[in-house]
Amino acid sequence: MRQFFKSTQFKVFSLVLCALLVGAVLAAVNADRSSPFTGVVSVVFSPVQKLSEKAAQKLGGFKASFESAGAYRSENEELRRKVAEYEKQLADYDEMKHKINSYEEMLGVKQANPELELCRAEIIGTDSADLFSSLMIDKGSSDGISAGDPVVSGNYVVGLVKKVNSSYSVVQSVLNPALNISAIESETRETAYVTSTPEQSLQGKCIFAGLERTTVVSPGGVILTSGIGGVYPKGLIIGTVTQVCESETDLTSYAVVNPGAKIDELEDVFVITSFKGQGVEQLERDD
Repeated sequence: MRQFFKSTQFKVFSLVLCALLVGAVLAAVNADRSSPFTGVVSVVFSPVQKLSEKAAQKLGGFKASFESAGAYRSENEELRRKVAEYEKQLADYDEMKHKINSYEEMLGVKQANPELELCRAEIIGTDSADLFSSLMIDKGSSDGISAGDPVVSGNYVVGLVKKVNSSYSVVQSVLNPALNISAIESETRETAYVTSTPEQSLQGKCIFAGLERTTVVSPGGVILTSGIGGVYPKGLIIGTVTQVCESETDLTSYAVVNPGAKIDELEDVFVITSFKGQGVEQLERDD
């Protein structure tokens, strides 16, 4: 019998019994309707309950954060869409503004030469077979363009149409040594022709060649098309003289000319498809 009272089972039984008695006393003191067993269980499992409540709160916060993240993601995607739309509108505006500026530049030329017929074209690339800045434009024979038509940007000479396809054309620029333009210096009225050399072309310049050794052409002089030959209308600006040099091969002089049209910066041009006197002298020579 003594061994039973000393055993572990008895000790456990005694602890449980004490717990029940304490629970009953507490229930009686607090006048609570809950049973003593419920009170004991509540006391024993209270830490677990609190832990569960905290876990539930955490999960609720996580759910709210997840829902907020989804809302932010949707708002971000909507903002991205609107930004893309605004950027497109801005690009369209810039394109329209550029076109208006191009037409405004040509308006003065058209007013001074009402007989000119013009076709606007955009530059779509360069001719890889030509080392001297030949340009490809997005207009061709289906748009009324022919080989030999002059090409301008505002009042500045760009070059001459060299090859024509139905939907595009190749333009030989003023930097090409193969191109010769009859020209005149605006102040001295000296006449000669504008061409280029491989060396000058690589520097983005051309030359006003065939001048007398006694020429009075000087830096700052403006070189214009003379209209001789019927290839270009008279009075278009080719460029400005930067220096005058004596030729090393003959008794002539030449002027280095900085073209008015920035060939490597052009985005669009105008092709003159018809003008008064176009090809007249060439036809007379052929006759």
